Amino acid sequence: REEQVNRNDKVSFEKVADVDAGVDGAIKVGVDLSSIFMCEESPQEVFVTQSLTHDDIPLQAVECDTAHFGHSVQHQNDSECGQFNTVPLQPNSILSDHCYQVTESPKMLKRRVLSANEKARVVQKKLRLQSEKTGRLKARISSLKSVTKILQKKLLISTECASLLDGLDGVPKELFQKRSSFSENLKQFATTLHFYSPKAYDYAREHFHLALPHPQTIRNWYSSISADPGFTLSSFTALKSHVLEKKKEGKETVCSLLLDEMYIHKQTEFDGNQIHGYVDIRAGEIENVVATQALVIMVVAINESWKLPIAYFLINSMNGKERASLIQESLCRLHDIGVRVVSLTCDGPSQNMAMIRELGANLDIMDMRSYFVHPADHTQKIHVLLDPCHMLKLLRNVFSTVKVIVREDGQLIRWQYIEELHKLQEREGLRLGNKLKMAHIQWQNQKMKVHLAAQVFSSSVAAALEYCEQQLRYPQFSGCAATVDFLRTVDAAFDVLNSRNPLGKGHKAPITPKTKERVMVTLKETESLLRGLKIIGKDNRVVHVHSTQKRTPIYGFIACFKSVIGIYEDLVEHPAALCRYLLTYKLSQDHLELFFSAIRARGGHNNNPNVRQFRGAYKHLVRHQVKKGTGNCLLRDNTAILDSTPATVNIARRLDVVPVEALVLEDDAICDLPDVNNLSEYKEAAISYITGFIVKKLKQKITCMPCSQALTSDESVHPLLALKDRGGLQKPSQGITAVCHATERCFQRILKANEGKAPRGRGTTAAIVAQVVTDCSEKNLFPQLHSHMFDMCAESNHVHVLVKMASAWYCKIRLNHIARQETDRIKEGKTVRKKLTTLIHFHGD
Repeated sequence: REEQVNRNDKVSFEKVADVDAGVDGAIKVGVDLSSIFMCEESPQEVFVTQSLTHDDIPLQAVECDTAHFGHSVQHQNDSECGQFNTVPLQPNSILSDHCYQVTESPKMLKRRVLSANEKARVVQKKLRLQSEKTGRLKARISSLKSVTKILQKKLLISTECASLLDGLDGVPKELFQKRSSFSENLKQFATTLHFYSPKAYDYAREHFHLALPHPQTIRNWYSSISADPGFTLSSFTALKSHVLEKKKEGKETVCSLLLDEMYIHKQTEFDGNQIHGYVDIRAGEIENVVATQALVIMVVAINESWKLPIAYFLINSMNGKERASLIQESLCRLHDIGVRVVSLTCDGPSQNMAMIRELGANLDIMDMRSYFVHPADHTQKIHVLLDPCHMLKLLRNVFSTVKVIVREDGQLIRWQYIEELHKLQEREGLRLGNKLKMAHIQWQNQKMKVHLAAQVFSSSVAAALEYCEQQLRYPQFSGCAATVDFLRTVDAAFDVLNSRNPLGKGHKAPITPKTKERVMVTLKETESLLRGLKIIGKDNRVVHVHSTQKRTPIYGFIACFKSVIGIYEDLVEHPAALCRYLLTYKLSQDHLELFFSAIRARGGHNNNPNVRQFRGAYKHLVRHQVKKGTGNCLLRDNTAILDSTPATVNIARRLDVVPVEALVLEDDAICDLPDVNNLSEYKEAAISYITGFIVKKLKQKITCMPCSQALTSDESVHPLLALKDRGGLQKPSQGITAVCHATERCFQRILKANEGKAPRGRGTTAAIVAQVVTDCSEKNLFPQLHSHMFDMCAESNHVHVLVKMASAWYCKIRLNHIARQETDRIKEGKTVRKKLTTLIHFHGD
């Protein structure tokens, strides 16, 4: 067989196979070598190697260097060395001349082309998806609020952090631009986010590609702040710049001064340079005296919204004279930079009372002078307040300890009524619109909790006592009118001393020229009541409380009343008024307590820091709060977006009401439980209050106007609601109240069947809802919705949806209450964790 490859190049290959002759294989290769010697300059040569073996006869083209072989033809026919004949060829002779010849089959090439096209298509798709994702991401993070929403949705930052970040000005434009230097606004944003959540900060830098500095840069910013004990230089520098900026706007910076100490862990520690842990009061550490407390001084803006610690001192104990010296030094330093201080707030231990006397004020009830003269400006007054929260706790302690307090007119104020109300609510299983529980009665293990005292001195407890006496006529509440009046009077005064919203109503409204008269009447009535309180002494003599060792809450409240009126006259009624109203919460010590809480939280599981840990946390907090024009002394409310789902859509899905057919009780069915038809008058009163809360929640979910209007009615308002209503309570209609009554009867049947224990089976809520729907199916609960039912399909019947939603909400409230009651029974008020934790902090262990 002959095959001619290329006639022009005069190269031919001939393969001859002679099988009949018995020759296994032979190749005759004829090569015209004339073309080889015609090329004088060839970088490479190709040698054709012929093999004369009869097993296999390959034809190989080997490239080699010209310098090694030259331009000659080498024939090697040595039987000992090998069986090869080597002939040099031009490189373009065979392979380059026959470029159309390939070694792979067309199918293989086609598969490779298809594979390459598929890879290109996948890469293009990925590129398109990534481009679309980047576009959507840029659209989502086009504003600062969108960034905070994403971080908050992923639970990387808290609500407080989100509100602070949203309040920063000038950040969005800089946040999405790469830059080498950082402005003050961007520094403030970065330090705030990194302080609250380093994880959220790393997430924002990685996923949003924002122009945020590296965490090491933030640590370098922190290291530039000195956090040594004494007056904090960076705080005064920030205050000075802030005052100058406000003066350009024609405004003056008005602040209140707070003083309190925080117990720290007694420990000495070596940091590589020196030993920390000793007392340090700005004059160097005092050897051999270990610090047990950190005394912190803070300023809170009255006409703005920020706070800032200005100094701290490591102490073991400090008398009143030394504390007075520190306060005078603070007032002089603040006066030098242009900050006007109008008040001093502290709690009521003996050292602080001695400090107040040393400064020039007098809190004696017979000759009270609740202010002292400013040490740097004798024309200004510094009004003294004993923290109202501490005073409320002390008054609760006196009330529960002596059991009986005698008013000036001889009426008795008894702690017994509070205990009887708690017993009644525990026995009935429902509370009459108050938060009274075992922790309020046995408060000794949680004496530092302010809310336990505030919830006892509340109008809700007073309304419950009055309702039990006048409407239910229970004998154990007979004669509780004096106690009710005492609770309401103290509650009103405490609300006046804690007004924090400029749009507040009632006693929680700010003090303005319009509300001044009402506030004056409230404070004078409370002062008269506190002055006339008497207790029975050890020798059965009736003595005034202000003349005994329990006088601190009496002195403190009256001093607060006088100081608040004095501050109002200096700031609002003065001819050169600096404020339009006065928010008394700005004078509270809560700001400093929250600062201490943040310091303890910096240690993670260690909430009892030593000196070095306190110093590090203080440095971070000061850097975080050094701001221009903004601060975090008040937490702002989060306004939720109303659901815009059309009314024709099943509104039950927004409450996650599981279809009742899918869930049933595991043990017994509702129909097999004992029948409970009648509810006591007490339970009906409690249910009416709960129903009002359910109506409030349902109105936030329902977008159908007729259904929303059917939930309330001004007819037949329950007496308890009329007694407690101050303008904000919802008045439920009879139909929604009947649904809650039916749900409560189901609960009573379950409790009776389980011998008073909480139901444990799955699907309790769904089974109760199904039974309530069955019981109410034949009743015309909402007459105004009779024609409205037929405006939509059967499965979207709004009447049935309202019944299901109301019953599900009631089940949620009742089951949560039952679980809490069971927990209280298990503990029996004998928990000591919180008590021991507080003792550990105080002892410094």
